[in-house]
Amino acid sequence: MRELCYAGPSTVHGSFSVMACFESLPIELVHLILSFLVQPEDDLDLLSGDQTTKAKDGHKKKLGDDECDDDESEDDEYDGIETLCNVCLVSRQLRDVAQPLLFRELSDDSIGGNLALSIPFTKTVYQRPDLGKHVHQITILPFSIFPVGPNSLKAAESEFFKGIIKDLQLADEEETWISAMNNCDINIFIALLANKAPNLRGIHLPVPEFSIQPFIQLFHRNPEFLSNLESVWIESVDEFSGFDIASYEKFLTLPKVTFSTFEFGDLFDASFPPTWLPGTLETQELAFHHCHIDAGALKKLMQACKKLKTFTYKSFSLYPEDRRIMRSATAPEFNAKEAHEAALLHKDTLELFHLEYAMELPGVDDIEQLLPSRAKVGSFRDFSALKTILIPHASLPLHPQFSSSLETLHITDCKSSIRELTQNIATDCKNGLYPKLTDVKVFAIDITQPIKLPGQHVPEGKTPEQCFLDLKEMFKGTNVNFRILPYALPEFEDYGSLDDDYDEEYGYDDDFGYDDDFGYDDDSSFEEDFITPFEEFALGADPSMSSISPHFLMRQAMIDPELAQLYADADSDDDSWKPRTAIEPLCLVNPAIDFCTIIPLFDYVKFTALL
Repeated sequence: MRELCYAGPSTVHGSFSVMACFESLPIELVHLILSFLVQPEDDLDLLSGDQTTKAKDGHKKKLGDDECDDDESEDDEYDGIETLCNVCLVSRQLRDVAQPLLFRELSDDSIGGNLALSIPFTKTVYQRPDLGKHVHQITILPFSIFPVGPNSLKAAESEFFKGIIKDLQLADEEETWISAMNNCDINIFIALLANKAPNLRGIHLPVPEFSIQPFIQLFHRNPEFLSNLESVWIESVDEFSGFDIASYEKFLTLPKVTFSTFEFGDLFDASFPPTWLPGTLETQELAFHHCHIDAGALKKLMQACKKLKTFTYKSFSLYPEDRRIMRSATAPEFNAKEAHEAALLHKDTLELFHLEYAMELPGVDDIEQLLPSRAKVGSFRDFSALKTILIPHASLPLHPQFSSSLETLHITDCKSSIRELTQNIATDCKNGLYPKLTDVKVFAIDITQPIKLPGQHVPEGKTPEQCFLDLKEMFKGTNVNFRILPYALPEFEDYGSLDDDYDEEYGYDDDFGYDDDFGYDDDSSFEEDFITPFEEFALGADPSMSSISPHFLMRQAMIDPELAQLYADADSDDDSWKPRTAIEPLCLVNPAIDFCTIIPLFDYVKFTALL
């Protein structure tokens, strides 16, 4: 089908017999065939990206899923949309089947110009109001710093949208909307599109391009506005971190919103939304990536949710662009003990508890006071539905207590011996406390640290592999697959070309790591997946590490001193156990954010051809 349609309408009509056969199929079968060209309907749920990773388009990926070939998937998505466009030009019958699929999701990443897709998409929906009911998802990814494209509308388009705005009867706000529309303000067009999409299920919007005001104004004028919305994802980057999550209070109070995700935002007790009263929010899946929430706000948020199933609070990342610098006057972040206590309200429904704090920064005064992960979680025994826990090693007591329903345990950011912890968990497994537990993974930058003796002593006469096998042997006779896995360190080229001249002001390349070949957000799923992680690393130099020159390390240290130190350690001549890390190209996009999805840049002509 794709090959038949991809060459264009002339080729399709030239293959009349094949197309006639296709058109003679039952309409349900034609719809099923064409649906394979677009993203599955279930993927539009925009679940919270809870299972350690999140894709840039907001779609969930489960624990343990293999990374996909992103270039291939991007090409497939582009080809699928292009094929649907061509199908619409074949016949009215096929157009009626293909159009609902084509308009199911607006996904605009601004490649090729500001609002390259959003304006013609919105205009087409207003010209064909029947298409609005098919729009289920709006995804607007952050614009490039220097967008290329028009910053004003053509006269005909301006008049078209001016008439639409006047029909809204916005009174004193009308001129503000018209002015913003003429300046190609994305907020106006997305609000207009959402107003014509009664079945809209998910929105994925960026900060700071996205302003909530047009939405608030439509909420006041249209009681049914976004009444079927289920998923909210507010995305940001560190340059614009610190936006107030409370400003989006109306979205979470909508009757069907059950999935909510925020990036680089703040939520404080002092400014907690007054409408988020206990038991008022339908949200079942909460995810916060690189956010800052204090203990009071977390407690109130947990109380506001009627029935929480998943909770994700992830700030850990090896990438410097993901690490936030908080102001000194900022209220302290909640610690692990406080998170556990707040989650107790949902002990009968919570299925996932994911907690990862930002990586420790060396050289900071009073570091112990700045590390909330030092507090230990309490017992999870009463969490009857809990299946998955992802938690820093520093947040676990020596003898943690988990739920009998636990299936997956990931211990993250491990920097010290886990022998006593592992022995206690293994003993509990053998005593039948965790009958469903099958997956225990320990993540570390240096995978020799977890296997050492308490006090970080090297076992005399034992290799790292032997020490790991000793730990694995503790689970003999149980169903647990125990592994210790290294994070993949970002490679030097991930930060741009260090061989280029320094930026005259900051001393590094302007790219600063925003390479298209790897995901924006690091996640703990970047791992070398092998049962015995040491068998591929002979004692001595890491085979994937070549000698690193002092000059190169010095330049890297100006960008990220922590990772430079890791590389320096890995290249050391010390005969003791060396840090064992998986140094490999990050050519795979992060799955729990897929921001590299290529969206075709339709021009207005292509949209009008579908009318």
